[in-house]
This record gives sequence, C-alpha cells and structure tokens, in this order.
Amino acid sequence: MKFNLSSCLIAAAAFAAGIAVDRAVLSPVEDMAAVEGVSSRNKESSSSSSRGSRKRTMSSQSGRSDSDREPRESSEEGADGVLGSFREVMEKLQEGGSMDAKTASQLLQSFPAGRERRQMLEHLANVWGRRNGQVAVEWAESLEGNDRRRALESALHGWSEEDPASAAQYVAELPTSEQNLHLVHAMAHRWAETDRTAAMEWGASQGDAAIRSRAMGGVVSSWAETDPAAAANFASTIGNLFVKHQALEIAARRWASQDTTAAMEWAQGLAGVDRHRATQSILRGVAENAPGKAAAIYGELTASLPPQLRATHEHRRMAQEIASAWSAASPQEAADWALGLPESGEVRRSAVGEVAERWLRIDSMAAGEWILQLPEGRVRDAAAERVVGTMLPTDPAAAFDWANSLSDDGHRTGMMREVLHRWSSRDFASANAALQSAEVSPEQRRELNQVFGRNEAPAPAEDPGGQSE
Repeated sequence: MKFNLSSCLIAAAAFAAGIAVDRAVLSPVEDMAAVEGVSSRNKESSSSSSRGSRKRTMSSQSGRSDSDREPRESSEEGADGVLGSFREVMEKLQEGGSMDAKTASQLLQSFPAGRERRQMLEHLANVWGRRNGQVAVEWAESLEGNDRRRALESALHGWSEEDPASAAQYVAELPTSEQNLHLVHAMAHRWAETDRTAAMEWGASQGDAAIRSRAMGGVVSSWAETDPAAAANFASTIGNLFVKHQALEIAARRWASQDTTAAMEWAQGLAGVDRHRATQSILRGVAENAPGKAAAIYGELTASLPPQLRATHEHRRMAQEIASAWSAASPQEAADWALGLPESGEVRRSAVGEVAERWLRIDSMAAGEWILQLPEGRVRDAAAERVVGTMLPTDPAAAFDWANSLSDDGHRTGMMREVLHRWSSRDFASANAALQSAEVSPEQRRELNQVFGRNEAPAPAEDPGGQSE
C-alpha cells in the first residue's frame, strides 16, 4: 500500500480554504440615546461637510440657485422628521400610552436598514414589552428573519421586567426549537433574580423534559451567580436525573469560574456519575480560558489512580474535553499533551482524535503533516479517521486516500467502504475509478467491489488510445 503524501496535503490545504457563532440570547437593549446620538453625529458630520463644501465653492458658484440645495436640506429634514416622530411615539408609550402593530410597523419601515434601525427596533420592542408584553411579542412574532429575533428577545426582556411569570410561560408554549429553549433558560434566569422559589416551582412543573431542564438550568445559573455553593448543592438533590445532570454541570461551571479549587473539592465529594459530570464541566470551563491549568488539574486527578481507573470512559471524556478546547487556541501544544496521555482505555487515542479534528479546521496543511509524522498504529489511525470524516463531504478522493492509510486492515477496509458508498451515490464513475487505481489486496478489492454491485474484481481501465473491437 502506498499513501500519496503530497496529494493528501494539497487536498487538506484546499479543504482549509472552504472552512467557514451565535449571537447571545437577550443581548442588552441599547438606549434610545444611542439612536439619537448616531443620528445627531451623522447630521452634524453631514452639516459640517456641507458648510465646508459651500464655503469652498461659494466664489465660483455665486449664481447657484436655492433650488440646487433643496435635495440635501430636504433629506436632512426628512431624517429629523422620522427621528422626531419616533421620539414622540416613544415618549407617549413610556408615559403609559398605547401602541399597535400598524404604528410599530410603520415606524420600522420609516428607518432605512442599518444600525439606527436595529436600535430603534430593539428599543421599541423593549419599552412596548414592559407596557404590554403579550401584544409586543405577538407583533414581534409577525416579523421575519433577524427583525423577528431581535424584536422578540427585546420584547421578552421588557416583559420579564414587569411580569416574569407570564413571559416565562409564553416562551414555554412556543414551538420547541433550540432558539426557543434558549429563551426558556433566559426567562427562568431573569425570574429567579427576583423570585427564585417561584421560578423553581414553575420550572419543575413543566411537563416537557427539554423545557423543564432548560428552565431549571436557568434558575440554577442565576442562583450560582450569587451563591454557587448553595446552587451546586441544590442541583445535586434534584430527583430527575436528566435535569439533575444539566443543573450540576451549570452550577459546577459557574462555581469554577469564581473559585476553581473550591468547586473541584465539592465535585470530588460527589458520588458516581454526579462526580464525573461536575468534574467534566469544571474542566471544560477551565480549559476554554486556561487549557494548561485544566491539563494540570486532570494530571493531579489521575496521578494517584491505578491504570484501570485512569482508563475509564469518564476520564477519557475529560481528556477529550481538554484536548478539544486547547486545540482551538494552540493545536501544537494540545497535540504534545495528548501524545503524553496513557495508552490504556484509548485515552490517548481519543484525545489525539479531538486534536486532529480541531487542527484540521484551523490549519489543515499543518495538521496533515503532524498526522503523517505519527508512528503507524492506533493513535495515528484515530487522527486519520477524523481527516476522513472531515474531508469526505468536500473532497472524497482525499478522504479515500486517507482511509487507505490506516494501519489496521479490517478498519482500513471499513473506512474505504464507507467513503466509496457515499462517494458513489454522488459520482459513481469517480468512485469506481479510485477503487480501480487503488493499491489494495485482492481480498479488499473483492469486498469493496460490492459497493458497486459487483462480486468480481473490476476490469482494468481502458486505454484511452485503444480501439474497441
């Protein structure tokens, strides 16, 4: 078997060129002064520029008529008029006046796309949400795209300030989606800031498991900001295992951000799965900001353990979390650390795989060179598998070559079969040609031929210069 190093590195580099987060839920609503400030600065800048331009050209254009200046002045007056109308409506709304969907939509349409329009939308939705949350969110739901998301978040933010229970119940009744579950978490969090007991009772009463979990997570998250120890201890008492584990992870992570040592001592005092969940969450949080510190904590945790305990699934997952987070900041350092992990229980293999996948997305050429320098065996195979999975959607030919580089015969055949199966569904001829030219054993060829519905070895490719009989 030969592995084409240059072609795979070139393919890896090409893949890197094709590699492309999410906006925080309930981002702070910008004050109306920001809207007016931007408009005022724009107007002042425009007026200053206009005055300077007039002064420079006055002598050469002394005969210019007033009508020539009308378009610009009219535009400035129009901007003033739009902002003035908006200010007037907002003042009335803040003083207790009413708002309806038609007026809100007209105001929205009067602003051109841009920063001022976004600020206007969020400010309007927030103030309206405080005055009449139900109507404000219904209007927000009638919008589309980013306007809908911004208006809904801002309206809910305002509504939760006045009536957190109603705002929370509203989002709990929305169709289930990841975005709406984020809103459930956010509303429960805000409610818990003023009435933790009521928010907790509401969250625990939710029939949908996903909603219940997010709601309780929001309560625990809010609690952990002021008393992480109490929040963590409460999380460990929750009866529902799914909700309990989610709450444990949130509390542990929050606590660790304030006092890592105390959080780790608490986590190690838990039993079984609870201990592993809490510890893993702490290490994940620490690794995102200080991966070297997380690696040191992991080393301390496992140093005194016998080999069979260091090789457990839980410790393997902890190592993967650290390797993944560290690779995002410094893949070479993460790679060096991962290669020093114990071989037993596939701890090293799993961590190396995480490093390879992250590194491929940052710098696939460097990642490919690193993988090819690894000694043949299970660890390198783990890294090569991640290359196959990453490249298959965009470059199946390179993925096929990487699959053919695996050292274990059975595993190599399985990976090649998977690549050929998916590749042939999109480009039968190219996949077939790749198999025909591949250096594989007769047994592998017979098995891989089955992907193409054949039980015999494929005929050699025809000589382009030959003639058919």
